[in-house]
Amino acid sequence: MKKGLAASLLVFVMSSGASFAGQGNGPSALVRTEAMKHQAVSETLVIYGVVGVDPRSALNVTLPRQGQVIRLMVTAGQIVGREAPLLELATDPADALAFETARNNVAFARSELQRTESLLAQKMATRAQLASAQKALTEAEGALRTQERIGAGRTSEVVRAPFAGVVTLLGVKPGDRVQAGVPLLQLSRRGEYRIELGVEPEDVAKVKPGMPIGLSPVSRGGVKAAGTVAEVHAMVNARTRLVDVVARVAGKESAMLMPGMQVQGVITLAAAKSWTVPRSAVLRDARGAYIFQVVNGRARRIDVTAGTENDGFLSVQGGFDPRRKVVVLGNYELHDGMAVREGNK
Repeated sequence: MKKGLAASLLVFVMSSGASFAGQGNGPSALVRTEAMKHQAVSETLVIYGVVGVDPRSALNVTLPRQGQVIRLMVTAGQIVGREAPLLELATDPADALAFETARNNVAFARSELQRTESLLAQKMATRAQLASAQKALTEAEGALRTQERIGAGRTSEVVRAPFAGVVTLLGVKPGDRVQAGVPLLQLSRRGEYRIELGVEPEDVAKVKPGMPIGLSPVSRGGVKAAGTVAEVHAMVNARTRLVDVVARVAGKESAMLMPGMQVQGVITLAAAKSWTVPRSAVLRDARGAYIFQVVNGRARRIDVTAGTENDGFLSVQGGFDPRRKVVVLGNYELHDGMAVREGNK
């Protein structure tokens, strides 16, 4: 009994001693601190879209006569060089007949002119008849030249690329009969793109043409191309329920892009200097965002308004002292007034 009582008294004394020690010095936490930075912070807007072909760099390949596709020599998405063969087209029989008719008309008009000249020499024809024969020959030769220009005199023709680029659209397949002027395929110059993105209607007033925009593939962030906002539309797209914003990227900046790629765009709206802290320094609870600064060896909680984030730093506003350091590691364990030990190595 005496031994049990002695043990109980010992536990009580130790507990009381620990309690008094806690009241005297209090527990302390090892934290890491960093100085606040006063630096330029850019307000940004993140939007998403798809890389498309710039219409100014695209060409619809057509032919001025009817025909039938014999064979295709390219596929959609293929890179081709200048003068590379694209497809072979057989001339439509109707156009071939029109060419033969035009050639026969020239031969007939030429023989008629010769006959009229002979009759005129024999005083058996008038100069008016000679002028009429000359006019008929001129018209027949003009009609033949037209048929020659559209290629109606060729049985078949291999269509070649007028410039180096990418086949971005293929509108025919072997065996198809095509009308004159109908697009057979679309060829686009590489590196000249139109990026169509969508912005929420409530944010569209912030976006203006000429603003810089950084673009990166959604599938692999970090790789960026610099472009500019070219167009800001004034209506909601019925398909996406967003307002269309068009960005353009050209030259070396477009090397990492290709048509059809989904991209993230970060528009820089404005830039201003502000006090910033590392993202890890800002905590949040039911009262809102806050940070801890070290004042005389103790953590002081300061409520802040967190703003824009740039490169891992958040802009903050509040009643902090910018000359004092902020806690960036170990702050989750702190409460207002708690003793801290700084260990920044």
